[in-house]
Amino acid sequence: MRRAAIPGLVTLAVLRLPSLMEPHWYTDEAGYVNVARELLKGKILYSQTWNNKPPGMLWTIALEVQLFGSSEIGLHVLTLITGMVTIAAIVWAAGRVYTPRRALVAGVIAAVILGLPLVDAELALPESLMIAPLSWAGAIVLVRILRGDRDGTPRRMPLWPLAVGVLMAAAISIQQTAVAETCAFFFAILLAPKLHRRDAFVFLGTVAAITLAWLTAAVITAGAGTVAFALAGFYVSYTQKALPTSAIGGFAHFGIAIGAGLLIAAGAIANRQRPRVDWVLALWAGATLVVTAAAGQPYPHFLEPAVAPLTLLVAGISVPSSTRFRAGSRRSLIGSGLQVGGLVIAILTAKVAGIDWLPIPPSATNSHTLSGYYGGAVAAAFDPTWRTKWLNEFDPRVKGDADVVAWITANGLRGETAVVWSYDAWVYALADLQIEMPTPPIYNDEVLLGHGGPVEEYVAKKRPVLIVVDAVARALYPEIDRLLTGGEYVNEYASSPETVWVRADSAQRLP
Repeated sequence: MRRAAIPGLVTLAVLRLPSLMEPHWYTDEAGYVNVARELLKGKILYSQTWNNKPPGMLWTIALEVQLFGSSEIGLHVLTLITGMVTIAAIVWAAGRVYTPRRALVAGVIAAVILGLPLVDAELALPESLMIAPLSWAGAIVLVRILRGDRDGTPRRMPLWPLAVGVLMAAAISIQQTAVAETCAFFFAILLAPKLHRRDAFVFLGTVAAITLAWLTAAVITAGAGTVAFALAGFYVSYTQKALPTSAIGGFAHFGIAIGAGLLIAAGAIANRQRPRVDWVLALWAGATLVVTAAAGQPYPHFLEPAVAPLTLLVAGISVPSSTRFRAGSRRSLIGSGLQVGGLVIAILTAKVAGIDWLPIPPSATNSHTLSGYYGGAVAAAFDPTWRTKWLNEFDPRVKGDADVVAWITANGLRGETAVVWSYDAWVYALADLQIEMPTPPIYNDEVLLGHGGPVEEYVAKKRPVLIVVDAVARALYPEIDRLLTGGEYVNEYASSPETVWVRADSAQRLP
């Protein structure tokens, strides 16, 4: 089975090579890195430094920052490792559920999907990290449902539900949406005819105990209301922005997602006696896709957790013989039909997440293409001039960030207090600046402090030495102009789309 994993692991490593050359460009990565830096300084999560992700995600990034600093290579090596762990889980499960040959094929399919930047799996995002424990949890559940519990030991505490519970608790501590897959696994274990119901409750109890432990710690240190808003309340307005504006549209939006989930669940009940475990994979994939559909957000990485179950479903496809088809009961055919129908609906509605880096530009505002990604990386490896051009194609702020960081360094301003008035917060980490705001990205400060003025008032009270302003954020949140034009700050440097404003008393001491 180890040999079956090698082609997939090698394929993933080769396809990920350009990711080790990527610049600091993705805004969410910047947010996680900067909060991680604050955690390492002893600040309390959710109260003294804020993010809307669970502690497991942020402390994992903190560990990476402690070891490798703000290195983009370090972040992408981390996701390369989680990708390899995921492929190992897929191959391990496929080898036990299907055949070694199908296991090899499954590993290569998953490697292509996760290796290409289609779902942004190379980026250090919650989905890219949680996919490893999630995939192993699903793989173990799948194999145990197929093989069943050993007879003769009904009173012994089962170990595998404990292990799966620990894995899913880890996944939830990285991304709270893993609660959906947890429910799918619990339902599957309950339905499995070869397993004891006790297994399902041991699994769920383990997840609940570990999750409750870190939630309690967070509440004690930051307060219940603060934690509740970060992990749940924040997403109310966030999701509302993507929903239809009419009541009927909103009802239809959630109704379709819930309907797809119910079809998949009903099919699982009908198919639970079948020797194949496709019904478990459909539950697993459906949980991810239904959540993605309900969120309605155009972010490809939302699809990443569905890679493992969908890959296993595809790898297990076989054309039934006429004898097997006639031998199939109506109940099993109905169950399969329900699950296929539910999955099709879930896939069609989850496609709102989109795909990045397509053969042609995904949209008018996104020029990312696979040819530009891989062809540009090859050229960039040998031509410094082309490398600069290729790096700047990732995001229009890449060059501005680099120039601003170089200017700050050259003028002895590294480590000063600062506010980066931008969606992109990489300048904080790259120039080792002291963060004065509750959270690095300015759009989240607007959510936390209030729109239209409170954020500017907060900045004015803090009186940071530097204010780095991005043109797009300035247009969206123009209240910062009141401070910049008041005479206390001087515009000392500009590199499109960013300008650097220095507090007047500090500007006088510049070389």
